[in-house]
Amino acid sequence: MKRYAVIGASSGTGREIVAALAARNDAVRAISRHPLAGSAMVEPYAADVRDAAAMKEALAGGFDCVFYTVDIHGKKLTRAQIRAVMHEGCVNAMTAAAAGGAKRFVLLSVMGPQRASWVWWVLNAMKPGMRDNIIAREQALIGSGLSYVICRAPRLQDGVDTVATAAALAGPESGLRLDMRRSIKRGRLARALIDAADHAPSDSIWDVFADKAGPVADWLGGWGGIRSDRRFPD
Repeated sequence: MKRYAVIGASSGTGREIVAALAARNDAVRAISRHPLAGSAMVEPYAADVRDAAAMKEALAGGFDCVFYTVDIHGKKLTRAQIRAVMHEGCVNAMTAAAAGGAKRFVLLSVMGPQRASWVWWVLNAMKPGMRDNIIAREQALIGSGLSYVICRAPRLQDGVDTVATAAALAGPESGLRLDMRRSIKRGRLARALIDAADHAPSDSIWDVFADKAGPVADWLGGWGGIRSDRRFPD
């Protein structure tokens, strides 16, 4: 039985990851500021990513994988508030994961951070500095010495899609922009992130989105996904 830690476990994609891991009888430390109720397989753990010491304690013990799924929500957020969670908090988690002997770090990121788009413009207007923080924390993970997988997601929707499979393209080569054409449901994304933790090549970056026909990387599809070599125009 493997042992995982999910940071940002009380909502969104993090909550979906916890549920999927528990359903297959893997032990999960579900880390968040306000933890959910536990179960036989889920250990609720209260910690704030902005507290480096708390993260070091939370990630002690040599997890098979640490997932970082934290986002920040609210009105009139300052640039400093956003950076404290989206960049500095993530770096705290990386440092703690390395100190705790984690075997892999999976980062939920955002599609197309290096390519300008109107969607990124809107996100930056709502959350000042968001794009720079996404780029900076990816670079920090690449230089951290941890075995990592970065999964860049498009527009997220609630639920589990029973028709479309998760598709994956190698991020640096795909050149996909963040736009409204591509999306993925959180339940499907959670399963793709678990596949990434278990099977993706170490030190790799992927765009992960939903489509009925693919393309599906060799490591993806352990949840019954359809495989295809079709490529998408941008």
